[in-house]
Amino acid sequence: MVCPNCGQELFPRISPAIIVAVKRHDQILLTKYAKGYDRFALIAGFVEIGETIEETVRREVYEETGLEVTNLQYFKSQPWGFSQSILMGFFADLANGDTYATDDYKSDPDELAVAKWFNRDDIPTDDNNLSLTKTMISAFRSGDI
Repeated sequence: MVCPNCGQELFPRISPAIIVAVKRHDQILLTKYAKGYDRFALIAGFVEIGETIEETVRREVYEETGLEVTNLQYFKSQPWGFSQSILMGFFADLANGDTYATDDYKSDPDELAVAKWFNRDDIPTDDNNLSLTKTMISAFRSGDI
């Protein structure tokens, strides 16, 4: 932005954040936050100082669920004005996915009320397609990912 009076340029501060869809074969892990938003969502969080985007993806998944991921695949990004951030969306495979039981995770009760695996055909639908979360869930549901 440029001030029309003095010509000074202003650049907004933007906080980098990630959102990740964890996959296990034809299943996706959906979560509900412990507070606030009551719809199914993906795991998300802010990048910490000195951390790469990839490290953030792995840390956030582990902090919120105790699960480890591999094969990170960048999907797309979205500006998110509510938190002055840029969301970077990833898909990731559950590491050692064949050795985990379907519900073998630990949900952090301070972060998540629910963390649940859904088969592609059983993913809950939501009429709101404005967010990167919904775009990613829809891409997985339709088999594009």
